Amino acid sequence: MKISSVKIISLLFFILSAFYLYTAYQIQVFSFDENAPFNAKTFPIYLGYAGMFLAGLKIILPERLKEEVDHKVLDYKKVIFLVIIMIFYGLTILRVGFFVSTSIFLLLSYYFLGERRWKFMIIFSFPFVAIFMFLLHGLLNIYLRDPFLKYLGIIG
Repeated sequence: MKISSVKIISLLFFILSAFYLYTAYQIQVFSFDENAPFNAKTFPIYLGYAGMFLAGLKIILPERLKEEVDHKVLDYKKVIFLVIIMIFYGLTILRVGFFVSTSIFLLLSYYFLGERRWKFMIIFSFPFVAIFMFLLHGLLNIYLRDPFLKYLGIIG
């Protein structure tokens, strides 16, 4: 019996989602946020459960079509570069802050995935992250530590 690569990848994704769920339960929340309907743990926990559920479905359900992958067509350079900038993003987010590091991460991702229209790249990075931060800070009262915006006096 041969196990397909899709099932193996689904199993790895299930394990990754389980580890993510475990770490999501380790997230520290403020004492006044523990009983709130939405806090810093809520979305990561739901995301971990959703990943485990979807990966479990992919493992359990039978495959309808046999999927063949032509490795000559895949662009491994882009994948390696995205992994490198994700690691760089993870290392810089606490020092630089969410706004700047996420915006630069998006800009670099767009560029190395083939987008060359700077107008779109800038519109879908800096304003998008600003709107997302407004949703987190202004509407959901979720605080993200951001030294750059604190230095500018935008957040306290």
